[in-house]
This record gives sequence, C-alpha cells and structure tokens, in this order.
Amino acid sequence: MYNLTTSTTFTGVFLAPAGTGMWGANQALNDKDKAIDPSERLPIRGVHRASFDVKLVDRAGRACIARGIDLRTDTTFEIRDRDLTDCH
Repeated sequence: MYNLTTSTTFTGVFLAPAGTGMWGANQALNDKDKAIDPSERLPIRGVHRASFDVKLVDRAGRACIARGIDLRTDTTFEIRDRDLTDCH
C-alpha cells in the first residue's frame, strides 16, 4: 500500500529494485480512475519485499524519483513532496 501525501496528481507510479532503473508496470493502473490524487492510497501489486526506487509521472509528463523506499519489513510507505528528487 502506498500513500501519496504530495500536492500533485500522478498518472504513473513505477517501482524498480533500488539502483537498477528497471521499472516495472504502472501501479497507478491499480486505482479505479488510473490516477493517484493527493492523500490517496494505492494498492501495490506484484512486487516482492525489497528496497525500491519509485518513479512518479504527473499528467504533464514530468517524472520525479524517490530513492531507497524500504519494503523489506513493511508493505506500506508514504512519499511526500520533499522525498521527490531528480525531477525532469
């Protein structure tokens, strides 16, 4: 489960094993309207317990990456505006 606490709506949520850049399927498609609004929770499917980088893509196509999200012991996490780096 992923809880978005940023101020932006995202249409793309991709996970990759930390440091690999090997992005998986768009997890935003798990949401009923295929977009993640601020303060919305998103079910994450098809990933194993590990450390991940998360790429978020907004409606304008701008992508930001949050690095080193630890899902080894807990399957829930939050991403806040300050966690987003490497935006372009």
